[in-house]
Amino acid sequence: MARRPGRPAFQPSEEQRRIVEAMVGFGIPEAEICGLIRKANGRPIDGKTLRKKHFKEEIATGAAKVKWMVGQFMIASILGHDAEPGIVPLKDERARASLAQLFARSRMGWKETTVNEHGNTGSKAFIYQVSKTDSKL
Repeated sequence: MARRPGRPAFQPSEEQRRIVEAMVGFGIPEAEICGLIRKANGRPIDGKTLRKKHFKEEIATGAAKVKWMVGQFMIASILGHDAEPGIVPLKDERARASLAQLFARSRMGWKETTVNEHGNTGSKAFIYQVSKTDSKL
């Protein structure tokens, strides 16, 4: 479908590009992103404009960049030092331990195990004593 005469072509700004890239990385649905990115006339862009024309690269790289930034923050916090300029790690020891546990479970395959022990182990006889007051309970 050709563009109507007199209607200027949409040209995204660098700020709009950064916003789309971040929103894709945060997992915001495309329909919501389209509603926030506006053309010069104030109308939101459509899905085709978002996906195929002007923001193709931002959609392709947004999620990976956010994962990279979160990973840098987590590792810097777990290890207790700055990994990259501008990434300030957590100083709270409990928060760092929680991040380390989360990392171990999600990226290293670790899991918490629960042990259930039965009171009647070893096939010993279980004695149950009935009293007169039991029937009133």
